[in-house]
Amino acid sequence: MSELHYLKPDANALHGFFSNELEPALEINTGDTVIFRTLDAAWGAERRSAMGEARRKFTEINPSRYPDGFGHALIGPVFIKQAKAGQTLEIKINEVIPGTWGWTSAGGFPSYWNEKMGMVRKKEVLLDFELDTEKMVGKSQFGNFNYSVGLKPFMGIMGMPPSEIGNHSTLPPRPSGGNLDCKELQAGSTLFLPIPVDGALFSTGDGHAVQGDGEVSGPALECPMEKVSLTLSVREDMPIKMPRAKTSTGWLTMGFHENLEEAMWIALSEMLDFMSSLYKISRTEAYAYATMVVDLRITQVVNLIKGVHAFLPFHALR
Repeated sequence: MSELHYLKPDANALHGFFSNELEPALEINTGDTVIFRTLDAAWGAERRSAMGEARRKFTEINPSRYPDGFGHALIGPVFIKQAKAGQTLEIKINEVIPGTWGWTSAGGFPSYWNEKMGMVRKKEVLLDFELDTEKMVGKSQFGNFNYSVGLKPFMGIMGMPPSEIGNHSTLPPRPSGGNLDCKELQAGSTLFLPIPVDGALFSTGDGHAVQGDGEVSGPALECPMEKVSLTLSVREDMPIKMPRAKTSTGWLTMGFHENLEEAMWIALSEMLDFMSSLYKISRTEAYAYATMVVDLRITQVVNLIKGVHAFLPFHALR
């Protein structure tokens, strides 16, 4: 029988990098559900009380699990007893409930996206939001104009460490997950990831209250998450090389590369493999159908390694 587990932000569970040498915060069996509570990506402990005021950082941290440079605040790792390298991890996203506050920003520092948009020397715009999880609306607090946005929460990071020894940055997406920043991965979706190490060592963090495809200014609407319910199961019948997901409206495959065009071709190639298997047709025939029914979407462009996902609606071929 499956069990329910809980992980909260504390020195035992918080970490700012991926590593297969990290001590697990929790051990579970395949099919168990974990309820995570997370910080915002930047280790914030509370909302700002006024415009221009520094946000207080969370301090209950184990220094050996804290990165030298920037690293997203992750919760985990979760060791799954039955997981073996080469298998697939199925992550059912049951529920994602944001906290009561969030923030986003644009401009004001050197980055390739700010350079492209002429924003490096502009004063940084930092917008704080109050989040209403009953109405699922976020209202800007300190800007010149108090606009509201609808909330569509998801986790920016879900993943496992590479098989290579060492501390690995939380910034890029990888075949084993990580900073995917795919806004399709909301409650009701299922993410599939290739398992790189025995035990899987799954972590999550980087909660987003809402994000557009691309995450164009760097952050999304970053927020802590009050409740993230994930059911983690090991699959032996679904060998994959890259992340794949099933949403409420269709299937998606992912591609990552420093070059956005190359990321697109990887995502498309993965989709042709998937369609070939799903419909029992050749890759060439899948390509012919894909030109009619598959959408290519920019996942994110601000994590050094860029992401594209190919989307196939359910019942596209009847």
